[in-house]
Amino acid sequence: MVEGELLGLILSLVFLVAIIALGFLAKLSGRFSPESVRKIIHIGVSNWILISAKYLSTFWVTLLGPILFTLLNTLFVYSGASKVLGMGDRKRDNGLIYFPISIIVLYLLKYSNVIALEDVVLGVLVMGYGDGLAALIGKKFGSHKFSLMKANKSVEGCLVMFVVTCILTLVIKNTELSKVLIIAIVATLLEAITPLGFDNITVPIITGLLGGLIC
Repeated sequence: MVEGELLGLILSLVFLVAIIALGFLAKLSGRFSPESVRKIIHIGVSNWILISAKYLSTFWVTLLGPILFTLLNTLFVYSGASKVLGMGDRKRDNGLIYFPISIIVLYLLKYSNVIALEDVVLGVLVMGYGDGLAALIGKKFGSHKFSLMKANKSVEGCLVMFVVTCILTLVIKNTELSKVLIIAIVATLLEAITPLGFDNITVPIITGLLGGLIC
């Protein structure tokens, strides 16, 4: 373990507890639906990748966080503990399990020299903020609904996903607009057509791959 990684692990643990507490407070407030609580946690957890990118660099230490997230989220969903936060739809709650699995895959791609660390960050944040904000804003303001591949979406939510992906790609990759648009279009389409939380796998992995391969 290199210098600073212990601090990164401690920060990761504190961060995870803080996000769970935030979700619990959101539930207690009575102002958020179970889906909104899920997305608040979803957006919050995605920021862990910034801690990982800054403090964690050793292969096994880097993977420790998402592996633990996967195990804990599996226990959280299948033990019924998710009901404490007002959840209980396992098909949708499984997205909490798929997300850290996608982070594991992205890091494996990074350590195989297929993509760079910035591509891992891009994939995770596009999924966290793009999908999360698309769901929250789409649910509140999405008046133009449509369904693709059994996934119910809104035009407004898709626009949010597209814009957020464009912004994150520009900031993280600092690449040509044409490449930014390709990544944003693909990520938005994947988020729109992938049902039952599986977009937590397709969106971050393919976005990360595109970031590494075309930029």
